[in-house]
Parts: sequence; C-alpha cells; structure tokens
Amino acid sequence: MVTRKKPVKRTAEVAAIDKDEEDEQQATQAKVPKEVLVIAQEVKIVRALACNDVVKRNRQIRKLRKWFKLRASSSFPFTEEDFMRIWKGLYYNMWMSDKPLVQEELAEQLAQMVDSFDGNTSCSLAYFSAFMRTMCQEFFGIDQWRVDKFLMLVRRMLRYVLRLLKQNKWSADLIEKFNTSMQQSVLAEQPKSRGLTMHYLDIFFEELAKAADGEITAAQVNLFLRPFVTYLATQRDVKLVAQCRTRVLYHLLYQSDLGREYSDKYNAWKLMGFPTASIDDIEKLDSGFDEEDDEGNTEEEPARPTSLDPRAGNVDVHMPELPLNADCVLDELQTLIRTNEYNSKKRKSLRKLIQIFETYKGGEFPLGVRTMPKVEGQTLAEMVEQKVADIEEMEDEVFGTGRKLKKLNKSKRKRLLQSINFEEVDEHNYDEVIGKALPPELQKKVKHNAKVRSSINNAWVVEEVNEADEAAVAAEIKEDSEPKPKAKKPKKQDQPKPKKEIKAKKEEQSKNKKDEQPKSDVKEQNEAKVDVQVSETGEEKSAESKPSNGWDAPLEPGEEEIFVPSRKQQLKQANSKIQKSTPKPAARAQFSTPQPGGAKRVRIVTKCNSAYPKSDYYRQLKLSPQLPYDADRQPGKSALKPHVLPGPIHPNYKGAKRLFNDTL
Repeated sequence: MVTRKKPVKRTAEVAAIDKDEEDEQQATQAKVPKEVLVIAQEVKIVRALACNDVVKRNRQIRKLRKWFKLRASSSFPFTEEDFMRIWKGLYYNMWMSDKPLVQEELAEQLAQMVDSFDGNTSCSLAYFSAFMRTMCQEFFGIDQWRVDKFLMLVRRMLRYVLRLLKQNKWSADLIEKFNTSMQQSVLAEQPKSRGLTMHYLDIFFEELAKAADGEITAAQVNLFLRPFVTYLATQRDVKLVAQCRTRVLYHLLYQSDLGREYSDKYNAWKLMGFPTASIDDIEKLDSGFDEEDDEGNTEEEPARPTSLDPRAGNVDVHMPELPLNADCVLDELQTLIRTNEYNSKKRKSLRKLIQIFETYKGGEFPLGVRTMPKVEGQTLAEMVEQKVADIEEMEDEVFGTGRKLKKLNKSKRKRLLQSINFEEVDEHNYDEVIGKALPPELQKKVKHNAKVRSSINNAWVVEEVNEADEAAVAAEIKEDSEPKPKAKKPKKQDQPKPKKEIKAKKEEQSKNKKDEQPKSDVKEQNEAKVDVQVSETGEEKSAESKPSNGWDAPLEPGEEEIFVPSRKQQLKQANSKIQKSTPKPAARAQFSTPQPGGAKRVRIVTKCNSAYPKSDYYRQLKLSPQLPYDADRQPGKSALKPHVLPGPIHPNYKGAKRLFNDTL
C-alpha cells in the first residue's frame, strides 16, 4: 500500500528564515575579494583536468582555450603563479593519457594554447615558463614508461614558442625575456633535473631551425646562443658541460656549409675504406650535366613528403641551415674569460673553444678526423691470411700426420691402421703411406715431415762406390733385415742402465771379434749417417761411425765382470744373513720389543693410577646441560643459525617486549 505525504504548508516564519539565509549568503559573497573567487575557479578547473573520467578531462581541455582567451582580455591578468596552478592539472592530464596517437594529439593541443591569449605575448611566455618550471619539479618522479610522452610535450611546446617569436619578427626584447625565464628553470646553475636539461640542449637548435625555416639572421641566432655560452662557462656538472658543447656549439659547426662539406667528404672516404692517409687527398667531382630523359628534359626527383618529426616510413625531416657568426661567439667567450675568475681547467676548455672558432673563422673546419694511419705494404686482410697460412704450415711441419689421425674417431683410426702393411713402412715413407690411407678431406696437406727429411737427406754427401763394395753392403743389409724368430728387441744403448746382468765373454772370443763390426738392427742403421769414402785402391774407409758406449766392447786383459743383483735380491740376501748370524736368546728381556714371529707381550703399570676427586665430578655435573636435568636452564647458544643483522620479532608475539632477537 502506497501512502503519500501531505504537502507541508510554508508558514510566514519559514519564508522569513529562508530570506535571511539568502541575504547572509549575498553579504558573504560581497565580502570575499574577486581574486579569491578567481583562484577558486582555477582550482575547480584543475580538479576537472586531473579527474579520472576521460570525458570530463577532454571537455575541460576544450573549455580551457576559451577561458584563456576571456581571462587574458579581462581586468585580472594572468600571473605565473596562476599558470603554475593550471599546469598542475595539465601535467596529470598528460600523465593519465594513454596510447601514442592520443598522447600526440593532447601534446599538440597543449602546445597550441600558446597562441590562445589573443596576441598577449607576455601571457604566452609566462605559460611556457610555468610549464618548464613544472617539468623541472616533476621530472624526477616520471617513470620510464611515461618519460617519452613528456619529452615529446617539451619539444612541441618549444616549437610553438619559437613560432610565436618568429611571428613577432624575432624581437630582441622577447628573446631576452625568453632567455631569462629559461635561465631560471632549465638552464639554472643548480639544475633540478639533469635529464630534462640534456634533452633541452639536444633539441633547441633543431627546433629553432625548423621554426625559422631560413628566415633568421646570424645576429638573431647569436641572441639565442648567448645564454648557452654563459651556461657552458658557469656550469660545474661535467656531463652537462659536455652535452652543451657537443649539442650546441659543435652542432652549429657541423650544420654549417663547411661542416656539411666535411661530412660528405668523410662519408665518401669511409665508404672507400680510407684509401689515402689524409682526407684532403679526396676531392669532390661534379659530372657537369644533369640526368635527362629520352626527350631531352631534365629529370627531377619527385618531392618526398616532409615532416617536423621523424616517423616510421619514407618521411624526411627538413632542417634548414642556421647562419653562424664566429665573431659573436669569440667575443662572448673572451668577455667571460676576462671578467670572471675561473679555475685553470675551465680556462683551458674555454681557450680550446676559442681556438676552434678561430680556425672556423679562417675558413677551415676544425672538427672531425683529418688523417688515418696507412699501413704500407700488405693490407690488414692480406697480413691476416699470410699469418694464418704460416701457422697452418708450421703446425703441419711439427705435428705431421699424427694430428690428422687424431681427427678420426677410434673405430675409423683402428680400421685405417689395420689396412696398412707396416712391413713396407719405414721412417722416410711413413707420412706418404699414412697420407694415402687418410680420407680425401684430410689429404690436402701431407708435405710436412717428408719435406724436412728430404732436406736432411740432401745434406748428405754421396760418393760413387765400386760394384764389389756395393754388393757387400747389400748383403750385410739383407742379413740384418731378416726377422729373427722369438728375438727380443734390444734395449736403447744410448743411456747405460746399471745393476743389470752382463753376459760373460771369453777373452779368446773377444780377440777374434775385435775386427768384426758390431751389427745393429734396421732402425739403427737407417738413423745412422755414414759417409762412405772410396780411395784409389778400392779400400773402404769409415768417415763417421756411431760412438760406442763401452758395454758391447770385449773385456780387456786384467778386467773382470761383476754381477750386481737387483735391490729386491739384495734385501733378501741381507735379511737371510742377519737371521743366520743372530742366535736365538734363551730368555728375552722383560721390556724388549717383541720380534716378528714371536708372542706379543703387554705390560700394564698400575702405579700411576689415582682416585678421581669428587670436586671434579661435581664440576662436570654442573657444566653438563643434561645431567642432572634442570627445567629452568636455558641453552648457552641457540641451535638456529643467526642472521648477520638481527631483525625485529614478529609483531603478534605476546611475550616480553623485546626490540631485537637475541640469537646472536
């Protein structure tokens, strides 16, 4: 059931009360000054600009341009503090904008508001100055995801302010006022944000060239350049000084005619691979004619679309040249050195800049690389190839076919070695036989050890011999090369090994064998280098013979052979002699050491035993943490591993209030 309230009748008393409240409100409004009402209106605008609703934000942006125009023509002129309040809301409006195209459109709208003050250039400069002050204050709190859009906003704002100065024909008063405001914010001696200052130094003269579009003189450029030269001389931050020197002064030098000519010449010199030692050896040649089509008309390249900002795609950014007068820069630098007291390091850097601009004034470009060290003879690539080839050749000579064999796996190497008949292999043809058996990919270079051995063979002296001597030598080699059944390989005779059994030789046999030449195996004959000289009578004389070590020589009269047994046999003989010569004692001493093979005896001395005192026993019980058990006893050290820095206890712990853990 729906009930309706009866309408309340307004009595005369209620009407009187309402009328009194309205009168009080009007009286209160009359007492509030108009400046406070304007500030309240600005605060309302700021809240609308920084609200979470994107519709309200966009609506307020559209209203703000009209409000600027009305306020600029009212009786309450703008101050920089008013713009600081407005920019607080505009800053968070930009903060909450999303998507690149939306951010770019918003930055363009905020920059276009420079022209929304109905021709009042003072308000426009105050609007831009408040923006730079706000950015200096807030730049430190911008994260890496939002910094790009704010840097884009700085570029757009600077571009429209420079356009405003161009519309006023580069007025010296306006430029001076602009420079003063910048020296108080972004070009201050104590910078609040280094990143914003470096970005401003990076983009200023680029945007000035775009805004001027060739319609600016060298004197007007020097008006903009003067605060940067002062900033370079007064700034103590090394990185900011280097950024100002590189992106302001050097940028103006490189964008001049001399700088562009040098850049073109250097790029061509680099593209050719630095063929000359100096860049001055290269000259630019003009063909003298333009490209023409079949009908004789000169072909012109189609105009490519240009833009003020670099974008993706085939888009160029056109930046005209800014005229530069080196005399103005030199006068400013010399005045700063003369009127200020700088340290030696600062004076040295300023004098270096003076020298650079004096060189530029003389018609020569003072920066960049002028000479390149030229390597005489072979180029670097040829030298590398030669060194690689030498290393490969050296490795082949040193390691031979052994390295190639190691490149094969175990099974392939085993099959390769089984396929070779080693009866036909000797020291001279070893590399050749192994090289032929290797796979094709490893048979490229097999001329290492054979080449060395051939050089050794060429050093030998070969002389002619008669047929009888040749037959005797061939018979001797054949006799030595015959395999001996079950014959052990002789040991190396270069190093004598003592303590080995020496076979006895009879004096009669030794005398008969003195004239016989000792025979060696095939390997020793191949390694020996003997020069055979044949006399006129046909007798053979040995020019070089292998030195004898004395072990194979026969015994001379008065010499005896001595048998030296091995170490093991000597120990056995010594032990047996000791056991035989030592008689067994009838009764051993009481404290003698037991001999091996006898019964082991142990003697226990009880005289040193003493009673254990009760005091020590009680002391051990007190020190023991377990015996006797004490429920109130706490351990001396915690079983947990303590942290390096003790942390606070858990806040929900209800025990005794302690500030830190006592686990240390």
